[in-house]
Amino acid sequence: MSPSRSRSRSARLTAVIAIPLLAVLALFSWSFSSAVGSSPDDDFHLASIWCGLGDRPGLCEQPDGTSGTVERKVPTPVAQAICAAQHSDMSASCWKEDAPGLALVKRANIDHLYPPVFYGAMSVFASKDVAASVIAMRLANSVIAVGLITAVFLFLPRRLRPALIISVLAASVPLGLFVFASTNPSSWALLSAATVWVSLYGALIAPTRRQTVVLTSLAVLAALLGAGARADAALFAVFGAMIALWLGLRRGRGLLVPLVGGAAVVVLSAALYLSASQSSAATGGLGGYGSHLSGGELVRNALDIPSLWIGIFGYWPLGWFDTGVPSVVWVLGSAVFGFVLLTGLHGATRRRIVASLATLAAMWFVPFYILWQSGAHVGQGVQPRYIMPLMIIALGVSAANEKARTLWRGWPLIISAAALALTNAVSLHINIQRYTTGLDVTNVDPGSHAEWWWGWAPSPMGVWLIGSVAFALLLAGLLWANRLFSDDADNEPANADSANELASVYDSSKTENQVAALDSDAASAR
Repeated sequence: MSPSRSRSRSARLTAVIAIPLLAVLALFSWSFSSAVGSSPDDDFHLASIWCGLGDRPGLCEQPDGTSGTVERKVPTPVAQAICAAQHSDMSASCWKEDAPGLALVKRANIDHLYPPVFYGAMSVFASKDVAASVIAMRLANSVIAVGLITAVFLFLPRRLRPALIISVLAASVPLGLFVFASTNPSSWALLSAATVWVSLYGALIAPTRRQTVVLTSLAVLAALLGAGARADAALFAVFGAMIALWLGLRRGRGLLVPLVGGAAVVVLSAALYLSASQSSAATGGLGGYGSHLSGGELVRNALDIPSLWIGIFGYWPLGWFDTGVPSVVWVLGSAVFGFVLLTGLHGATRRRIVASLATLAAMWFVPFYILWQSGAHVGQGVQPRYIMPLMIIALGVSAANEKARTLWRGWPLIISAAALALTNAVSLHINIQRYTTGLDVTNVDPGSHAEWWWGWAPSPMGVWLIGSVAFALLLAGLLWANRLFSDDADNEPANADSANELASVYDSSKTENQVAALDSDAASAR
């Protein structure tokens, strides 16, 4: 092996190891950045987790004389976890992690409002030490997210790898990072949306049977995670599978494994969807919002839907909608999202344009329909994190464009990465400050005069610095890896998962230009 090739392999190995570690470290910082009970509806979700494996002494008990109800007794710190929710000027000092005994909660997933898989898995970490348990759950969710995304990345054909990473990063600051590292079931919903469609699409165009089998298996696993966490995530998994089949189906390929996998995604998602009473919201809307909307109100709702989209970038506050971030966060985040979306459409085929339009239409129609059925206005009931899975899919479909690959280099990409690094640092600082002192206080050091913090974690300033630097290094590492793997694909076409390898599957006599034509408008019209 030549010295240059040895150095190239060493550099790739370094990237494969270092980048996931930096991603985990960035999410770990978000895990420590907020108090127990900080994610939306944590009064319900935490109680559901502690009862996720059924009644257990000291963790989840049925009160005497309440047989058949959803009321349960859980550790007092779980029941009182949201004491500071919706009070942005309050720190989390009202929460007492050593509060003794059990307390009654009136909301939990006893009646199967949500699918059971997420709560059952997180319940493994539940104990009487609530703070340690919640941190363990957050760290586990962070590792699951990075682990699954890394596994999918490593087995994807090279030309799809940027789509996976770009779609996750460009749609995840700050809300996605907050949710991935939380105890909220939306963490698995987002992860499923990011990986189901691209895994199945990759399986359809993979140059080797091994890649096809592994990617199909990962798609089914991702569907299980999403559909096992939220009923709407089951619908998004099916939608993602349909997008993948539309983009990837071609005549003359081995389709049995991906088609069986796609069918498994649909069947598994349908089974878990029907197991949850939450699924009724898809047809009957959300309860508690009153009468039907007038024609004028429907038009206003339709025009206001984009506020839900920019909500994931910080236009809507984090947590219980009580942690507002500076405008620079959502302005830069929205700009990066728009850049990725429009750049990916450059030179897109008819298939990809149809898929992109379908996803964008779903981003608009799904929240509009639910609000219409609920008699609610934008800002009521439907939250940005409910729509975020569709936004991740939209970015991925747009970015999975070989013709736009040359645009994912140079200054536009560097500026986008710098914008994301800045928005992450600002949002993480604000999120820490919210719980240490409340947002009526602003300090460079978010731990200055702290009224609350974890007793065994790095300092608030340390967590902020670690998270900010790790995320910035993650983005820098991805920029380097993008060039590294792109150069490697150009210099070693015989060994790359690129167009040449794809050509060998169809016909070893086809040239690289002929292979590119398979993904052209002519191929789309077949």
